[in-house]
Amino acid sequence: MNNLRFEASEDGKEIHLIMINMDQASLTVEFLRNQFNITEFRSFYLLESSLIKAISLYKNKALEPGNENGLTEPVDFVVAERRDAMISIELGENKMSCSLLVETAYGAPNPTRENLKAYLTKTGIIKGINETILDSICTKIDNVAPGTVIKEIVANGKPAGQSRQARLEVLVMPVQDRLMKPKLRNDGTVDMHDFGEIEMVEVGEALMKRIPPVVGELGFNVMGEIVAPPKPQDRVLSVGEGAEISATDKNLLVASRRGVPLKIDDGIMVSDAYCVGDVDLNTGNIDFDGTVIVKGSVKEGMSVKATGKVLITDYLESAHIYAGDEVVIGKGILGRQKTTTSNDDDPYTACIETPSTVFSNYIQYASIRAGGTITAAKHIMHSDIMGTDIVVLSPKKNEGKIIGGVVRPLNSLSCNTLGGPSYIPTMVDFSSRFSVQLTELSDIREDMGERLNVIRGMKEALRRIDDKSAGGDVAEQVSKIANTVAHFEAVIKELKAKRASIIEEVSRIVDNLEVTVQKALFPGVQVTFVQNAVPVKQERDGCRIKAKDDGITYFTLD
Repeated sequence: MNNLRFEASEDGKEIHLIMINMDQASLTVEFLRNQFNITEFRSFYLLESSLIKAISLYKNKALEPGNENGLTEPVDFVVAERRDAMISIELGENKMSCSLLVETAYGAPNPTRENLKAYLTKTGIIKGINETILDSICTKIDNVAPGTVIKEIVANGKPAGQSRQARLEVLVMPVQDRLMKPKLRNDGTVDMHDFGEIEMVEVGEALMKRIPPVVGELGFNVMGEIVAPPKPQDRVLSVGEGAEISATDKNLLVASRRGVPLKIDDGIMVSDAYCVGDVDLNTGNIDFDGTVIVKGSVKEGMSVKATGKVLITDYLESAHIYAGDEVVIGKGILGRQKTTTSNDDDPYTACIETPSTVFSNYIQYASIRAGGTITAAKHIMHSDIMGTDIVVLSPKKNEGKIIGGVVRPLNSLSCNTLGGPSYIPTMVDFSSRFSVQLTELSDIREDMGERLNVIRGMKEALRRIDDKSAGGDVAEQVSKIANTVAHFEAVIKELKAKRASIIEEVSRIVDNLEVTVQKALFPGVQVTFVQNAVPVKQERDGCRIKAKDDGITYFTLD
């Protein structure tokens, strides 16, 4: 063993392997590594490639002349070196955390707690430092092998506090909600025939309260930068007619007159509505500038006209409703099919017209034209219904049916069941959405046909003119005809471009139209998206229906 030794350089940064008169058979990398690991230099970084080079150098020296009986001079080769510890950091998302990475030293002192703290400060980590974890890292450093990588999260920022959006709390029961919410019995069941009394509010009674937004607490990241909370959305009380902001609380809406509370966007209004029990021969027809509340039913043959809402607690029978705002019917619409009708007459005895929404538990034998959504909780049967969206859904799968008649949604139709097992003809017709475009396309087609006929006639006239015998007058006539033809051709080009634009617009709208059936779809249903009525040919489970070319296509529900 005296023939092999390891020595440190004068500056202590390198370790030299010194060999002379070694047994070449035992001179291997593994042998030298084992010898190195039992020295006081074993914590230095061993250069494995240098061991290979040292062995090669020794064997080459042994082959030189004069070294047949052993080397005359030892082989000296640097095989290990001191390496300082490596320190780095990794920042988490948005600088909200910091991980400290320490690779322990080879043959050199490991960093102290003060060294680690100074490094963090140097790299800008000044907030949320966990002193206990720093102590833990220092303990680990002294108990692991050289070159071990230790990684710990040593600092955490403080997230911004949660902001709370402003909200509006309704303090009374608006009459629309009352009619859509049947009375709860003592046993927990619902009485679909009793919607309770329509509430009246008195002057000064609280209607709605604004709960102001709350801005969350400021936070910070590990570099000491402020983290602002998200700005909460605010809401403002809408002061409807018959309501006002409280003199003592700017966030409280109160009644300024006695009346019926009605829900409006972000607020409540108090209507001095016309209230009546039943609308029948005793009351006569009603024509009122404002909201009409019917606490009973609108009987057969009667009509109600209102510039505001029409709210009916019980039934709409074979009667007419004309409203300037929403129509809500607590129980249902019960009309009949007329025995004889003219072409422009409604085929059903119950009719509703409104630019707003319609709600009823069920609709039977009715004609409805609404500018908003039409909702029926139970079913629509044998009716002619038009609205932006038509929704016939119920948690009970045996409800939510559309059977017979025509439904004319402008955007979408959603129901549990469409059609019936007996294949009753049921039409879904979106074509009303395109009445303007179809009229324009028809006018363009007619206009183009007339102009093309004129052009063909003028071109035929030009061919009959004998250019050889044409005098000045004839030449002038030819020029005028040619100019007219050119003008008409330019007009036709414009009409074609307009037609293409309309067709593109129609296609874009059609792509967004959809029928959604949650439970069952039956033959007897026909779907029209633009012009062509496409029949459903087989029973299907829940599905979505969309237009495809001139037909329809089905998609499974998500």
